[in-house]
Amino acid sequence: MLFSKDDRLVRITQLGGTAGTMGLHIVSAIIVGLTIGYFLDDYFGTKPWLIMIFFLVGVISGFKMVFEDFRKLQRREEAKKASSLKQDGEKGAGRD
Repeated sequence: MLFSKDDRLVRITQLGGTAGTMGLHIVSAIIVGLTIGYFLDDYFGTKPWLIMIFFLVGVISGFKMVFEDFRKLQRREEAKKASSLKQDGEKGAGRD
């Protein structure tokens, strides 16, 4: 009952994992950018500027990683669709 033949639970788990990874990428990139900016501002004495610059760099890199994850997910879905179409074509080839 838990694992049906159409693997809905597996598909939901994979999509949930991918969505969680996307969120983690945004948050971790922003935190890394803020941390680097804070320590460089403290070292050079340019208090708000480097924090703001590295915050923006973190936001941009986080969204870039999310975009790359989305493209990987899209390619994976297209490959599954193509393989399922190929299998359907092989099964139905002898039925005329």
